[in-house]
Amino acid sequence: MHGFMRGFRHRFRRRFSRRFWPEGKQVTLAQMPTGQSGVVVEILGGRIVTNRLSSLGIRPGLRVTKVSSMLMRGPVAVQIGNTQLAIGFGMANRIIVELA
Repeated sequence: MHGFMRGFRHRFRRRFSRRFWPEGKQVTLAQMPTGQSGVVVEILGGRIVTNRLSSLGIRPGLRVTKVSSMLMRGPVAVQIGNTQLAIGFGMANRIIVELA
């Protein structure tokens, strides 16, 4: 089990590390400061994650505002238009936002 997880982390870092730290003002939704707003640029994930976030109203091109987040790895509250919703930390890490 230990060897499997070490290999998984290595493949995950190699695959997504360039996308998590792009140049400019693009950050993940989890890294975005509270009260800041931005436009969703990309959603990193497969069809299931993309469909789930799309059904919640989070799509590329829409403006989102981060309302609050927990200290360590708790849920992240965002506002889209007049709607507030909370998503998990893992999903928030897969949403790339360009800060406004």
